[in-house]
Amino acid sequence: MTDRFEFELGPPHGAGGFGTVIKGRDNALERDIAVKVLNPLATKFSPAEQERFRREARILAALSHPNVPSIYDVEFDESKFLIIFEFIQGRTLEQVIEDEGPCQLNEVKQWFTHIASALDHAHNKGMIHRDVKPANIIVTPDRESAYLVDFGIALSEDEAKRITESGNVVGTVGYMAPEQQAGEKVDHRADIYSLSITLYEALAGKRLPVGQYEELAATNEAIPPEIDSLILQCLGGQTERPSLKDFISQLAGALRPSKPLSEVLAHGRLHELATAIEPYTAVEFTKLPAGQRALILAKVVDIVESQDPTLDYASEQFLTLLLTRGVLLGESEYREIVQPAIRWAFEEHFGDRLGKDSIRRGLEEAAYAAHGDAHAVLKVEFGSFLKRGKLEDQEGWFLHSVRDVIQALLANPACIEETAELVSALRDVNRIQRSRSSGTWRSPRGRN
Repeated sequence: MTDRFEFELGPPHGAGGFGTVIKGRDNALERDIAVKVLNPLATKFSPAEQERFRREARILAALSHPNVPSIYDVEFDESKFLIIFEFIQGRTLEQVIEDEGPCQLNEVKQWFTHIASALDHAHNKGMIHRDVKPANIIVTPDRESAYLVDFGIALSEDEAKRITESGNVVGTVGYMAPEQQAGEKVDHRADIYSLSITLYEALAGKRLPVGQYEELAATNEAIPPEIDSLILQCLGGQTERPSLKDFISQLAGALRPSKPLSEVLAHGRLHELATAIEPYTAVEFTKLPAGQRALILAKVVDIVESQDPTLDYASEQFLTLLLTRGVLLGESEYREIVQPAIRWAFEEHFGDRLGKDSIRRGLEEAAYAAHGDAHAVLKVEFGSFLKRGKLEDQEGWFLHSVRDVIQALLANPACIEETAELVSALRDVNRIQRSRSSGTWRSPRGRN
């Protein structure tokens, strides 16, 4: 190991085709680090080619972007290639999709704006990533940021050309552009192709079908058709693919309101309604004319109660939106949102998943921000759920989410009376989790 750092290394944190990532600790600067241990590719190349790899490592170290982990150091010789870089806490996008299914549009817009910007920065430095995929995107625990990782196998366009001329294809099947898959000349536009494949997977919750494009908007009215148009443009030939700046612009434009709310309520599609509601603050939403507000709530209730699986994505999106936009509503209006939201967050099954994580987060946010009648509704309805929830039968993630909502309700300055039931439930959750950690509680049921 390099003598410029004092490391403590833990077990492998991740792995890929070109090496293993190990989480470590830089004792000198008291920070977590990640060490990418690459396979000894250098032994296959001449001294002159090895020197070019060293130059490329210096270029990697020169990358400076808020959505690319900082490179701290490299160690390169004939037997090893180590890259020491910033450790990013979070889950890969691959894990997020596996755990939660399709991602919500507002989060996808933010994450893919970050990743496209990071790629644009790398391309301006002459680097091609060559392996953009969900496993190489890390979403932070607060879900506010996304990082593009695994630049350890990135090459300049000249080096990529040399690799392909030698007959080696580097990348992941299913995400590679056609020219990359065929071992032909690859430039920065291959990354744009891979980015669009990854965008599709984030919104669909599954890999893009081989051989035929299934339009997202055709099966999910909550997704604007402009998203499909953007993806299809990126999947075209090299000269047809947009620049990354255009990608960011088109992605933002697809999720920008284009019609007045009154027109959308009268004639709009679901994605237009969601796009129209999203920019409103809680104060602005409450000040809408009573008729418009009532129509929005009626539409959302109808969608949620439809029992139509093709509307699950839209239901999740609207419930999450209205939980936070409605925290100033009166009792009867807000109850129409809170009751189905609690069911969808903790009680309904969606395939092999119990509940919707985005709605659980929406409930926690609303529990802290709600005022007056809205806070009272949340407290009463969540209390009713706790009585029927059989907490002792639930898994750790479930109990953790329940505790987050209870604590948010109690921490809210609007919570000034009738707290005994919430406090008692919080103590029950803590007791259950303590008993399990001490080894005196039986293992919980497997998650359905």
